[in-house]
Amino acid sequence: MGIRSDTAGHEKKYLLDMLPSQCDRILEIGCGDGRLTWQCAEFADALVGIDVTPDTLAEAVRQRPQRFRETASILEASGVHLPFKSDSFDHALFSLSF
Repeated sequence: MGIRSDTAGHEKKYLLDMLPSQCDRILEIGCGDGRLTWQCAEFADALVGIDVTPDTLAEAVRQRPQRFRETASILEASGVHLPFKSDSFDHALFSLSF
């Protein structure tokens, strides 16, 4: 799949193209400030967003909608050395993280 960006405001449609309508657990690698994270959380029973940049993680936590307080978490971690057991997630997203 090629790189997609949201220049026209279609991220949610792109997510629906890539994810089933409901997922058990999603890992978002490089979640940054949570812009995409909270859209993904709508399709997951649980979501973990990770990033290596503390300032953007703080913004992601600050922007987290109340409805995802119990089901979505944000952690400082590297996508190179994931701190999770194998098979911890059903899907992983790595979108425009570089």
